[in-house]
Amino acid sequence: LFEAMRKDLVPKEHGVPLLEAQLACGGIIDPVTSHRLPLELAYKRGMFDEEMNNMLSTPSDDIKGFTDPNTDEHVTYQQLKEKCRTDPETSHSLLPLTEEATKHVEIHSEKVTKDIFQRATVSVPSGKFSGKTVTIWELINSEYFTEDQRRDLIRQYRSGHVTIEKIITIVVTIIEESGVKKK
Repeated sequence: LFEAMRKDLVPKEHGVPLLEAQLACGGIIDPVTSHRLPLELAYKRGMFDEEMNNMLSTPSDDIKGFTDPNTDEHVTYQQLKEKCRTDPETSHSLLPLTEEATKHVEIHSEKVTKDIFQRATVSVPSGKFSGKTVTIWELINSEYFTEDQRRDLIRQYRSGHVTIEKIITIVVTIIEESGVKKK
């Protein structure tokens, strides 16, 4: 791409954003091997000149197309990758999230969560619903749960902190404890 820019086959105003996009997706593509290379290595291999290296080394706000969920700051793909840790089992790069950041990450949408809660059923051992098979949605919207408890259970599920199985256990436990308190 840089060679095409140097020969005026690709205008600089089109070529630079393409190189920035390559960087944002993991590195400059080596035209010989088709592998993505870090910026420094691509420069050392002579894929572009010093001026282009300086331009690409100082990312403009235009290519900071990602948001760090821990800081809410706009960053480049490379900056996010640098914050990742390699999972020893899968070798995947994973971005560690702070406790605060996980409160804002949603794995399940509101609609999906409601649908799952309406399909998940449980046979209630005690209380008003004793012996009946009721959905989790019905139970968390019953008098056994406050608005805050309901919101918290939904938030925990949507963020991926708990599974539907864990939600069922929590819901049944709260209902059972409610029955014990009444006695």
